Amino acid sequence: MIRSVLFLGLSLGLYGQGLLTIPEQSQYRRTSTVHEVKVFMDLLQQTFPDLQPYQPREAPARTEMGQPLRAWRIKATRRDSVRVYINANIHAGEVEGKEAVQMLVREWLQGKHPQLRESIDLVIMPCYNAEGTDLLDPRNRVHQPNPESGVGIRENAQGLDLNRDLMKVETTNTRWILSMFQAFNPHVVMDLHTTNGSYHGFYLTYAPALAPGFEPLMTLNREILLDVRKELYRKNFPVFDYGNFSYESRDMSKLTEANDPPFISSPKSWETFDWRPRFLTNYPSLRGRLSILSEAYVYRTFQERVLETKSFVLECLKVIRQRASFIRTITAQAEKEHPTLLPLSATPKLTERFVFDVIEPIRDSQGKLIGEKNRRQVELPALTSYQYSDWVPLPSGYLIYGDHLEDIKKRLSAHSIPYKKAVREHYSALHFSFIEKERKESPRPFQGIKTLSLVGEWVLQDKSLWPKDKLRNAIYVPLIQGKARLAFYLLDPRSPDGFVYWRLMESKDILAIAPKNGQPLTGPSSQSNFEGQE
Repeated sequence: MIRSVLFLGLSLGLYGQGLLTIPEQSQYRRTSTVHEVKVFMDLLQQTFPDLQPYQPREAPARTEMGQPLRAWRIKATRRDSVRVYINANIHAGEVEGKEAVQMLVREWLQGKHPQLRESIDLVIMPCYNAEGTDLLDPRNRVHQPNPESGVGIRENAQGLDLNRDLMKVETTNTRWILSMFQAFNPHVVMDLHTTNGSYHGFYLTYAPALAPGFEPLMTLNREILLDVRKELYRKNFPVFDYGNFSYESRDMSKLTEANDPPFISSPKSWETFDWRPRFLTNYPSLRGRLSILSEAYVYRTFQERVLETKSFVLECLKVIRQRASFIRTITAQAEKEHPTLLPLSATPKLTERFVFDVIEPIRDSQGKLIGEKNRRQVELPALTSYQYSDWVPLPSGYLIYGDHLEDIKKRLSAHSIPYKKAVREHYSALHFSFIEKERKESPRPFQGIKTLSLVGEWVLQDKSLWPKDKLRNAIYVPLIQGKARLAFYLLDPRSPDGFVYWRLMESKDILAIAPKNGQPLTGPSSQSNFEGQE
């Protein structure tokens, strides 16, 4: 009898521990491995069968190195729900989101958020960079307060940044997430990060999609985050648009290993990051979807970063639930949009003025923040959105041929871009070929590729010059379809994030078919890529 009681007590103790994440069990001295996340989720599933593993149709189940790609789904109890996908650990040194989503799912299943449980169809991926997740080392990201176990690495095992791969699709992780876009078709995508080292007074920063999307959708995206900001400030939780202070000049000799900007007098502005769609939270706007970037503040404690990430995600989900009907309406409209003009360039623009805390840090030898020499408040312009420019007309479609055709077809299919074999009507239309005027190759490889920026223009094609042997197997990609924005930025040779830019095809291997409205394919002959750090 005594042995039975002891065994029951031990079992309940282990069960209680099982409902705690690894950081909670270890008093935040450790972060979880890929296997430990699965153990935790399996135990939750045993207790709450509504939690189910999620694998998109035709998606790869493992990374190139054999690590499992695991996601879980909790279906909403109502039919008219909003579908939300939450991604964590795309940079596996930024582990806070990985832990926060496990806690959130536990609370979800325990009935702590019944209105959200009713209205939101949720898919989570805690360990997106599964290869980097288990490479725990205290020497990774030494400038932040870390758990004793250390954290993972930024890149995957191939040395690729998964958050720069959404357009070129080099990795199995990206193929998985693009399959998720097709199968689950989320209305909202969230991606959870931690900042790299800049100093500011916010507990967390965020961003909406910045790539040029359907205008009503982008307006809604920003409104949702403004509602979240207002509510969190009411709870003494300071948040703002993700970005960095911009200075008139920089003394490069003062840069630290943590790559922090030096403190030089007063900053001139606060500026957001790159608008190009290669980033997971920029890409959805090209598919008519909302997205939210979350960036925990690197110098908060590990426990604070985890809990503040969870609080931010929860507040976002509350606002999403409140606006559910509008979200469904606007995303449905975005799917039916057929843009006739799209921009090739963008410049940060004044969005608002805001009073920022400007901090002069005291750092130790590893770059950790150990104090402040000075903190003062400065009102600055916040450039947290973009003014798009160099607008060009869209063709009615493209003919693609050449040596890279089979590879391009696979990548288009990964993006769910429809195409078909070219037929007589496509050959008989007016065609334009792209004439290059200038080629600018990056001096150093980025993500293993010397990227290519082109200056040129579309010129009416003389059919006698057609490469008839190659055109025999050409495919036709229509742009009068729901994913026209995405197809344009993948295929136009001037695109700052397309297949030509990533050296996956040549501009000579694509013809543009004249717009059906008769508008000429004229416009800027050049494009201005984002000139910041890749």
